[in-house]
Amino acid sequence: MSIYRISYFLILSLLFFIVSCDHKIIHNDVTIQTRSYYYSNFDIKFSLNQVGDSYISYWPEGSTDKLKSKVSKSKKNHTIPLTIIEPSLKYNFVIHSSSYNLSYTSKLFSFTSSELPYNFPSFEIEKNNNYDFYGYILLRTQNNPWAQLLINSDGIPLWYGISDSVLSRPFNIIDKKSYLSLSKPNLIEEISFEGDTLISINTMKNIIHHDILKHNDKFIGLTYKYFDVKDNSDLETLKGDGVVVYDSLGKLLWEWNIFDFIDPMDKGNEYYQSKDWSHANGIFVDYDGNYLISFRNFDQIWKINSLTGDIIWRLGMNGDFDLSKSEIFYAQHAINKIDNETYILFDNGSVELRKSSRALIFKLNEENNDFQIEKSIFLPDDLFSFKQGSVYLFDQDKLLFASSVNSRVVITDMDGEVLWKLNSDYSFYRAYYLNKIL
Repeated sequence: MSIYRISYFLILSLLFFIVSCDHKIIHNDVTIQTRSYYYSNFDIKFSLNQVGDSYISYWPEGSTDKLKSKVSKSKKNHTIPLTIIEPSLKYNFVIHSSSYNLSYTSKLFSFTSSELPYNFPSFEIEKNNNYDFYGYILLRTQNNPWAQLLINSDGIPLWYGISDSVLSRPFNIIDKKSYLSLSKPNLIEEISFEGDTLISINTMKNIIHHDILKHNDKFIGLTYKYFDVKDNSDLETLKGDGVVVYDSLGKLLWEWNIFDFIDPMDKGNEYYQSKDWSHANGIFVDYDGNYLISFRNFDQIWKINSLTGDIIWRLGMNGDFDLSKSEIFYAQHAINKIDNETYILFDNGSVELRKSSRALIFKLNEENNDFQIEKSIFLPDDLFSFKQGSVYLFDQDKLLFASSVNSRVVITDMDGEVLWKLNSDYSFYRAYYLNKIL
């Protein structure tokens, strides 16, 4: 009886061995390709002898810190992009594949990453007490070469893409996987850091400017509106602003025109008449779904109803809240929220009235029209930026500033002490902080 049991066991073992051999994963035709001279990503292409899932571990030679690609699922032929790559460095990688509950790791492969393109922005980093941050900073140049890039705390570009045409100024972070780009004045695109265009919206006659964002699968942007002036020999047309909202298929869902709610010829509104009248430069969605709009030329933030378009309140000089002289902000940019109750904006300052820029953190009580400053964090005088610029809170107690006029990006603590400074030969309209992608 024991002989039969042993024979039975041997037969099962042999069958398992044969089945295992039949299902062994084999990596074929492994190739390494760059997207182009103007993109940092590398594509690893290969085929399997059976349908399976695959991902790649890769690391700089000599490093123990490994990066992991996305998972490519349920196919024989795979193309896996490697996104975060330091220039001019040798990398090793292995392919991990699985199928039918079996896993296999390939042999070791290697490649050398590309040098930075000609005329790429240069960076000089200054650190206070060796300060480092863990994530990345997303930047976009305002002149040729038209580039967007991620840098680490040492100022090393780890991801970049350079356009062969002029890029419009607006861009925005969506999440750790993708960003929003105004690729042309009437073309909003959501693009993954792996290089795939996820959504493309042609806004047709609506020319987008200064700011775009994605909220609840809706795409929101600032656009221009015009007002014909009568009985004025100096001005024929005023340029104002509007808001447009699109769904992911490019359908226009809602739009707003400032001239439907404010008559610029009414002298009682105290808005100075000029060709560039309101100059909106930022939009954000408040906790209740209504829109916050920054009007640079008014020195005001407006909140408008996202359904009716009605003006809910106006904050700033000559607005609906009583502000002291020290609370007034000038030519502000980048209105955004820290939490449901707390707002933050970049107060540019004024060449005539206050040659200093700051982050202004405040709370509002809409029912009582009460404005309360939580924190006012001034930049050093040499970082005064009378136009453009941004500030965002990250890591709970750090502030990321773009001092655009000075071609600098800085990180401060909540007392305004500069912890980290980037000096560049290019200027950046805004700077966003991004947690690690991988």
